[in-house]
Amino acid sequence: MWSTSLLSTLAVGSSLASIASSFAIGPQARHSARTEKPDEPKLLIRGLPVPNPTEAYWQDPPHRIANHRTTTELPTSETFDYVIIGSGISGAATAQKLLTRDPSLSILMLEARTAASGATGRNGGHCRPGSWKSIKKWVDAYGEDEGLRIGRMEQDCVNDVRDFVHAHNVSSDFTDVESSDVYWTREAFEAALEVVEYQRELEARRPDDVPKNKRTVYKGQEARDHWQWPEIVGAVTFTAHTQNPYHTVCAMLQIGLAKGLNLQTNTMALSLAHVTEKSEDGAKWSVKTNRGTVRGKRVVLATNGFTNALHPGFASTNFLVPGRSQVAAVHPEADTSDNSVVFQRSNSYPDLHSGNNYIVARPPGSKGAGDIVIGGSSGISPTKEANTTDDSIVNEQIATVLHGAARIAYGYKNWGESTTVIQDWAGITCDTQDGLPVVGDVPGDDGLWAIVCMNGHGMAWAYRSAEALVDMMTVGEAPEWFPNAFRAQRAWEVKDDVKSEL
Repeated sequence: MWSTSLLSTLAVGSSLASIASSFAIGPQARHSARTEKPDEPKLLIRGLPVPNPTEAYWQDPPHRIANHRTTTELPTSETFDYVIIGSGISGAATAQKLLTRDPSLSILMLEARTAASGATGRNGGHCRPGSWKSIKKWVDAYGEDEGLRIGRMEQDCVNDVRDFVHAHNVSSDFTDVESSDVYWTREAFEAALEVVEYQRELEARRPDDVPKNKRTVYKGQEARDHWQWPEIVGAVTFTAHTQNPYHTVCAMLQIGLAKGLNLQTNTMALSLAHVTEKSEDGAKWSVKTNRGTVRGKRVVLATNGFTNALHPGFASTNFLVPGRSQVAAVHPEADTSDNSVVFQRSNSYPDLHSGNNYIVARPPGSKGAGDIVIGGSSGISPTKEANTTDDSIVNEQIATVLHGAARIAYGYKNWGESTTVIQDWAGITCDTQDGLPVVGDVPGDDGLWAIVCMNGHGMAWAYRSAEALVDMMTVGEAPEWFPNAFRAQRAWEVKDDVKSEL
């Protein structure tokens, strides 16, 4: 338990970095015990998934397809229509959408570890259009039409994930919630209000083009009463969702499996190569794995933060930046069942000095009901946790801040005196220099496609990006609603001085 004086200092927005640094503890190899399978790859190759990741809250217990292999042996003698590398939401949605359109396709999916165990199965449990504040920046950078296209893309993608869960009766505790961006500083809150007003002006002129999700503003005491947090200056709310993301994406994989997907877990892609000899079966690419080499007519990189290690061309651009994000699951001392209004929201805190924090409460009736999942605070790390692909460790400074921040967020009276720490874990994300995903054909590499680097926002970018990618691969062009700003080619085009401004 943290002292009240320390918590009060945090609450008024003082630098969490300076406080946490007093603990002087760096990243540690600390994670829950996990059962290793005898055929798990034990390779440790720079930039590729490590063999012993921290165990995420969502993956306990593992899903029944966690170690699934459709065929006992790796099918090295067959040439597949598609080889998809990665089984997170980007890869799972791409496979599901391809096979829904054409069940006759042969698709092989390679997963270095267990199914959906990367960033998708390690996130903070949100499904929210949280980038709404960037709409003016997008309009300024890309023009009004494209800026609005990006904004609609985010909202429509969240809606598509919701519709998928409902249509397939997915058991992932998917819950509609009031979600908020909560502000501790007047400067950040006023900047958010400017965006709200800007979006309202756009909506008045172009009602069919602005994302449909009403923003409600709470100011001053009204905000403090609504959230029961005495230190905040305001908040902006909108409709969003919480979920067990691991279960949502495993459901996508199961649909693919039912339609003929060949999933090979614990099969790490090590390198890609062009098939140089003319092949009667149309093979253009070979993928070397720890279990043998497979071939495909097309290869889809759904590799997020591990992309640079597999594709030197992407690595040479410095456009994709892998990083380690950290999340904790904690439980308050107080009984929260009679305080459902406060404990059934999802929130983000964009203006904390430690970096953006985000928080959800597990809904009543779910496994872990009343648990609080909170992530963020990478800003207290001297490296910002950037340029690493090691999720076998957690940063103890960040963990300490997250454990205390939950009590601040819900208020000391609502929370109680003590905090039970359930789990800490890390996941590898990928940021681009302009904050947008990379989707499309990889220039100069015929038959190689990418759907990577969701900027820690996969639930609001990936599912609909997969829809667009399938269009590109099957009909030769992206749908009209898909932002041109997402195209993979830009990684080679955007200059460093421009990247720093976006």
